[in-house]
Amino acid sequence: MADLHVNDLPEPDVAVLRRRARAAGLPLLGYVRQELLALADRRCADDTVVEFLESEGRELIPEIDTAAIALIEIYDLPAEALRTFGRRAFATGLPLSDYVRQALITSARRSTFDDVMLEFHEAQDRDPNLNLDMESIAASVRYARGE
Repeated sequence: MADLHVNDLPEPDVAVLRRRARAAGLPLLGYVRQELLALADRRCADDTVVEFLESEGRELIPEIDTAAIALIEIYDLPAEALRTFGRRAFATGLPLSDYVRQALITSARRSTFDDVMLEFHEAQDRDPNLNLDMESIAASVRYARGE
């Protein structure tokens, strides 16, 4: 059973989520809720399995463990988001909390251009003596990412 309290995620992932939350001007839990809602709304590969199972007439009832209660108590996720995550969890054979925890970790580990630039800005803020050319860094990051 996975714990869904954000601070119980791996520290590097929590650091990314904290950084994103600061950049969005949100408290960490508010940002994680927003991220969970976006993940529920965004189509993923698991949705194809969900659709197949539903076409076969299967009921997709996930394993609800005690940690999954955090989705309601901590993140106040609406029923539709819970339903989406539940169907995906069932399709992948995972308890709901494990599925959502893995989705958050995966999201945190998919760095964006903004994530990279935020890290450089944080380094600059920690040590103002660093002479970082943010425009050159941004151009290099875009080039490396093929953007």
